[in-house]
Amino acid sequence: MTNRTAVLAHAARLARHAPSILNTQPWQWRIGRHTAELRPDPTRLLPHVDPQRHLTLLSCGAALHHAQVAVHALGWDVLVERGDNPLARLVLGNPAAQRDTDLAAAITHRHTDRRPFGAQPPSDEIIADLRHAAETHGLHTHQVRRDEIPLLAATTARAASDAAHRPGHTAEIAHWATGRPSAGGRRPVPLRALHGPATGDGDIGARYLVLHGPGDTPADWLRAGEALSSLLLTATVRGIACSPMSELVEAPWPRGLLATLIGEPCHPYLVIRCGYPTNDEPPPATTRRPEAETTTYLMGVTGASTL
Repeated sequence: MTNRTAVLAHAARLARHAPSILNTQPWQWRIGRHTAELRPDPTRLLPHVDPQRHLTLLSCGAALHHAQVAVHALGWDVLVERGDNPLARLVLGNPAAQRDTDLAAAITHRHTDRRPFGAQPPSDEIIADLRHAAETHGLHTHQVRRDEIPLLAATTARAASDAAHRPGHTAEIAHWATGRPSAGGRRPVPLRALHGPATGDGDIGARYLVLHGPGDTPADWLRAGEALSSLLLTATVRGIACSPMSELVEAPWPRGLLATLIGEPCHPYLVIRCGYPTNDEPPPATTRRPEAETTTYLMGVTGASTL
């Protein structure tokens, strides 16, 4: 395997750590000598939880950004060609100065943290850093004000209740939460016992950011995943724990309420809960799919690293 192929293989390997809906890790990489193609994995779609595949695309976007960060940290330029099939193609450029090394180092340390957060909120400076991380990808975040927390809390509770009554929804979550490894490569994931917006229940230091943008196309959702990855890795670098809250965008009406809360015409993609956990121990790490399940090499290309 050429050195260029080894760089792309390394990037796909690190991208396995990206966040994804129900930890499905719904992406596939095809590695060539100078390119890496990203496609959704048809065996890991969620027809009940994610019927429009929005969150699958967002998950793939997070993996795409992880891969770009990994390439930059090794000291290479990379061009992203976007399309429908594949969703994106990474074309390795020329050697360049290393960058994004702090974000790359955070990839294997970032974990979704659904535990209660303490009373100390992240500083305005840190929140500004997180918002800037999303803005570098052309997206915006709305920081939920304290007086908006009751509306967010009510929307969260109603969305969870409605989801529980949608046919197939609860069974699909249970399948991915408790499923044993199988031909589809399933792995156990945490149950969706999310801490929603707090009203004095020990989570009062949490801050909430609504990731949003102007479009609702597949390309927009992929870009939203890249922005999410950038925000979450930046949070890890700054010592902040996060948990994405996807229930609020899984159905049209809670997404509409989020847009009303933001106060401008937009398309919400996700809510991110940020704060400091009360427990210094890291949360349990979720299992990652084996590289052989997520990455294939084109004819004449092998996966042996020469980095």
